[in-house]
Amino acid sequence: MAATSMPATTLPPHHHLSLPPPSPTYAPVNAHRHFANHPTILLINQSSNQNQLKQIHAQMLRTGLFHDPFSASTLISAFALSNLQDINYAHQLFDQMPQPNVYTWNALIRAYSSSETPIQSLVIFTQMIHRGNEVSPNKFTYPFVIKAAAEVSDVRVGQVVHGMAVKTTFGSDVFVLNSLIHFYASCGCLDSAYSVFLKMPVRDVVSWNSMITGFARGDYADKALKLFKQMQCEGLRPDNVTMMSVLTACTKKLDLGIGRLVHSVIERIGITRSLNLNNALLDMYVKCGTVDNAQKLFGKMPEKDIVSWTTMLVGYAKSGHYVTARKHFESMPNQDIAAWNALISAYEQNGNPKEALNIFNELQVSNKAKPDDITLVSTLSACAQVGALDMGGWIHVYIKKHNIKLRCHLVTALIDMYSKCGDLNKSLEVFKCCDDNNKDVFVWSAMIAGLAMHGHGRDAIKLFKKMQESNVKPNGVTYTNLLCACSHTGLLEEGRDLFTKMKPIYGITPGVKHYACMVDMLGRAGFLEEALELINTMPMPPLASVYGALLGACRLYGNIEVAEHASARLLELEPWNHGAYVLLSNVYAKSGKWDKVASLRKQMKDVGLKKEPGCSSIEVNGCVHEFVVGDNAHSQSKTIYGKLNEVFEKLKSNGYEPNRSYVLQCVEEEDMQEQALHLHSEKLAIAFGLISLTKSQPIRVMKNLRVCGDCHNVAKLISKVYDREILLRDRYRFHRFKAGECSCKDYW
Repeated sequence: MAATSMPATTLPPHHHLSLPPPSPTYAPVNAHRHFANHPTILLINQSSNQNQLKQIHAQMLRTGLFHDPFSASTLISAFALSNLQDINYAHQLFDQMPQPNVYTWNALIRAYSSSETPIQSLVIFTQMIHRGNEVSPNKFTYPFVIKAAAEVSDVRVGQVVHGMAVKTTFGSDVFVLNSLIHFYASCGCLDSAYSVFLKMPVRDVVSWNSMITGFARGDYADKALKLFKQMQCEGLRPDNVTMMSVLTACTKKLDLGIGRLVHSVIERIGITRSLNLNNALLDMYVKCGTVDNAQKLFGKMPEKDIVSWTTMLVGYAKSGHYVTARKHFESMPNQDIAAWNALISAYEQNGNPKEALNIFNELQVSNKAKPDDITLVSTLSACAQVGALDMGGWIHVYIKKHNIKLRCHLVTALIDMYSKCGDLNKSLEVFKCCDDNNKDVFVWSAMIAGLAMHGHGRDAIKLFKKMQESNVKPNGVTYTNLLCACSHTGLLEEGRDLFTKMKPIYGITPGVKHYACMVDMLGRAGFLEEALELINTMPMPPLASVYGALLGACRLYGNIEVAEHASARLLELEPWNHGAYVLLSNVYAKSGKWDKVASLRKQMKDVGLKKEPGCSSIEVNGCVHEFVVGDNAHSQSKTIYGKLNEVFEKLKSNGYEPNRSYVLQCVEEEDMQEQALHLHSEKLAIAFGLISLTKSQPIRVMKNLRVCGDCHNVAKLISKVYDREILLRDRYRFHRFKAGECSCKDYW
């Protein structure tokens, strides 16, 4: 093996110990076990700390015993492989041996293969090869070298070692081949791993386990399960490791039926249920959504660790059993950061961001655990959902103060938080300050999304070009964000061009979301017929999002015929989708067809559907306040409504006329129509902002639904009459109101 075939590295300097001359009475010995029962050698195995081993080393130097290869190997092995491990010291001893035997080489190679510097294992192997005929690798050498190659994920080196093993008599050794299967699988080369597996003359349980585990972890769950069945057919008895890998495959498929079958196999063949196996079963039941089965198993487990408790906590939280989750959390014997993370992320990912923020605050006050990257990412996501800019900014300061490394996922979360909380400049600042090595595809995609939601379509396209110049390959998410940017800013030709280049230039097959973006883009621009034609030529069945985009475009242009077609298709796909009724109702209302609006309302009532209530939130002094339409639950409700009345009086004197087409109820009296418009949640939130924030502070409002046209006009007028900056985020984008103008240029 040529020296240049290994990765270049520098061995750490080793202090060379000065050896005394051999004692005159010392008789030369060879590598055989002449001193296996020597009292000094026996003491090595009885040592309880490193100091004792070092004292034995000193004694061996004085007596000349260290010059015996077997004796020296025993001492080196103790330093390299025992629980008294000191690899550096073992390496120093190794360097003093003029002719270390193969056992000594293997001991050091093995020790480094499991250390924090596995590349040293490869370096030492290279030195061993260069010794030529002095010493040769044996069947115990190759598995450790292959393990080291797996640890550093160096496919090229592993292939070289594979070739060397094949040229020897060890190429068919089951231990060597098992190591190769693990190596190729861990490096993602599953075809190579499976090729080794198929060519094995003899396979043991480890062989099957390695291949099944490789498929399961490599997202080939079906192949893992198929191989498990084949293993059973060949009469091999699976063990704990087999079943854990099979359960991993079941969990990835979210196949409860197969998971239960695997559970029954475990019980039928009497596999000893280790803690890890029980945890794997628990994880399978939780991720397959059967918290009851998980709870029964958890109750019967004779031994539980923090993983067991945390898995159960996640199960309760994700299934919506928040009270039970909280009780379970409080009864946990050890509330480590993983448990806190489970609770925070469960609330954040299941529509309870405010509760997630409350738990994060509780964590800070309790001081029971230190937040990690996962904590901060989940909390930043919760901040983004409710627009808690103060809290998100505090977390950013916390990251800087504690010198937390800004890895890609944390940078992405910060960019997303600032963008969704309305501070695009801060988002861009985080992006620009981030080192290029920490900008993966998700960081670039998040920044493109931020520019898109703030209506900076051309800037998003420019950033996409810079992304290409940085040799970062876009993915499907990048393209969704890019097409949204074009849609929000009316960049139809640019959007068409980008869409046509997806597959041939970037190798990204357009998915349903990309088609939905194009339908939205064409619809917004008034090309409804072209949008319909695109839907009819889609290579996959259109999903609800596609018809939802078309229906939204019909609302803009009042096209009743296309709207009725899109609504019918949408309700065929999702009969429970209240949005289809609401959007069609918008189209009818815009055309003054109140009889059809009333008919739709009746249909919704008959099928038990309710319009999702509009909810707007605003952060004041670090506290998030929420409002729904006609809300009077706020402690300052009287003052808010007083301010709102004042606002409308001022607006009317400045030419404001309520746009009653946005009143979706069949309300005949004009004053009642006007009152219905005044009670929209975003107007209440803006009024609260006017009385709670100083003139220099922007009013940031987050709404869960699309902002209506009347509220949009009102926000523009308020920004002019009150000389205030208003940032209003709806379900799709940001509107920045200043001096009577909106950043969307009324194209939304």
